[in-house]
This record gives sequence, structure tokens and C-alpha cells, in this order.
Amino acid sequence: MYLSPEDGLVALPHGPGTDWARTALDLSAFEEHHEGIHVLALNTPATAQNSIDTLYRNAQHFGITLDLTRRPFIGDAARRIAQSLDGTWAVEMGNLQLPESDARQRLRWAWSAPDGSLSYTVRAYGAQMSAAAFLAHEDGRELIVAERPWDKQLLVGALAPHTDFPSLGIQPPASIVAPTEQTALKKITGTLLPSYDRALADAHLLMLDATLVQVREARDSAEHADLMPLASALRQHAPYLVRRMRSTLPGPLAAQSAAVLDRAEKTFTLAPPPEDQAASEVLDQWLEHGTRLTEMTRSLDHGLIDRPAPAPAAQPGLPQPPSGPASPSPNTPPLSRHHR
Repeated sequence: MYLSPEDGLVALPHGPGTDWARTALDLSAFEEHHEGIHVLALNTPATAQNSIDTLYRNAQHFGITLDLTRRPFIGDAARRIAQSLDGTWAVEMGNLQLPESDARQRLRWAWSAPDGSLSYTVRAYGAQMSAAAFLAHEDGRELIVAERPWDKQLLVGALAPHTDFPSLGIQPPASIVAPTEQTALKKITGTLLPSYDRALADAHLLMLDATLVQVREARDSAEHADLMPLASALRQHAPYLVRRMRSTLPGPLAAQSAAVLDRAEKTFTLAPPPEDQAASEVLDQWLEHGTRLTEMTRSLDHGLIDRPAPAPAAQPGLPQPPSGPASPSPNTPPLSRHHR
């Protein structure tokens, strides 16, 4: 259990008695704000004290243990980080200790070098990660904010928006470790997000290339083409490149370049092709506008790859995990019946 200046008393049930713990929390007027994150507001002291007293009785009845830590709740740090970043980032919390936790499943989407901080922590020490925050931007980018279990430093990394992205062989986004929120923000804006944007651009470009190959094969085939899967793939990848070109290139675009983006946006984003349009015509349009978009993207954004890059070398200097589970801090107090 954590004391949060924003939420109040935050409880993360875990262990063999998880189901009974959740029942005890429900009976004590805790509300489950996110998966496995139970919150009791403390803005009404008398009501809060009554809920805490009830929780103690329920815990004794169900045979569960209550433990209050002095550690700050990761959700508070994640919300402050989200508010400090450009754009709108929605924050969702997850209890990583729950069996079959959705948050635990989302860790599988972590997109980092195999020996990067995020991948290393999840792989080698993930069983002791208690909770994580997921920051979702309105443009589809998603970050994970957690604590490294062995030293409690903030750990921030990127999630892949597509299952194929981590296997494309491109340089993955960086993940960062920081002792404070301010240091984390500097590393996120200076290192993580630029590397994330670059990886997304490379991945969308390669996936669009692969889809255009399928479009060409469908156009040249004598068999009837199924347009739906191709349309879905094109709309996953082409619009990102259009947005990137418009938002990152300096100065106004030349008329010819602007026209390429306008046609690509109309073709892949704004409206489906007319139902009475022949499949061959649709495929020709997709191939024409998609090819022009990829060519323009590579010609104007010179940092983008022309082919998959080799896997990055292992990052040196990563700490080894402790030989055993971290022992509780001697300064961690028991939960007081009169603590508010």
C-alpha cells in the first residue's frame, strides 16, 4: 500500500491471497481505478478512517497482510512526467503482480534493444516489478514508466504499436534510467522520444514498402484481389509518414511535395475507394501514391533507412541484478490504524 498525494491510499493486492485481498478492499470502500489498483480517497478523514478500520477487520478475517511502504507511488511520478511532455498523454496504471495481468501482457510489447535497460529489467527482474504506468499519446506513441526493482530508479521505455516492429531489424528506441523525475524528463525528451520517433518512421516505412510489394503482386495477379487486408495495412503505415513529413520538415513544403502528401492522405486516410471502382484501378492508385510517398520520404528525410539495419550491439555497463530478492527497508513502517 502507498500514500499518494493525488489519489490517497493506494493498494496493490498480490500474492496467494490476491482474491481475498481484493474482496477485503471492495468491502472497505476502496475503488478499483485501474486494473489491480485500488484507491481510497482521504479527503474526508472520518469516512477514510472508517474504511481503514473496516479493512483491518476484513484483513484479519480473510487472513491477509497489510503493508504500507514509504516509497512514492509510481503513478504520481508518471502523471507528472506526462503533464510535462508536449502534447496530450493519457495515463493508465497496471498492477504487474496480478495473475494474468493485462499490464503484464503489455510488457511483451516493450520495444528496446535486447540488452537495453527496459528489456534487461523485464527479462531478468520482471517478476519483482510491482506496478507500471502506460502513457499513451494522441498520435499513437506509448511509453511505459516503472521502477527498477533493485535500486528504485525510474525506468522509462517505449512500446511497439505493431507486433512486427521489434522483428524488423531496425535500431529500436532507447530506454532510460534516472534517479529523479527531472533527470528522467531530460532523458525522455533528449534521447528516448527522438529515438522512438526515428524507429517508428523506419518501421512504418519498411512496412509500407512490404505492403506495396503485396499491392503490386495483387495487381499483376490473374486472381481476384482481396482489397481489405491491403487497405488495412496501408492505413496503418502511410498516414504516419504523411504526418511526419508535415510536422518535422523545416519550412513550407514545395508545391509538388505538398501535392504528394495531399494525394496520399486522401488515398490512405480520408475516404475509402468508391464501391463501383474496379479493383485494378484501386491497386494502381495505391501503388502510385504509396510509391511516391515512400520515395519522397526517403529523399527529404535523409536519416531514414533504405534497408533493415543490423541488430545493435549490447550496451555496456548495465548493472547485474541482485543475487536474491531485495529485503524490505528497515524504515518501512507498519500500516497504522490511525494513519491518514
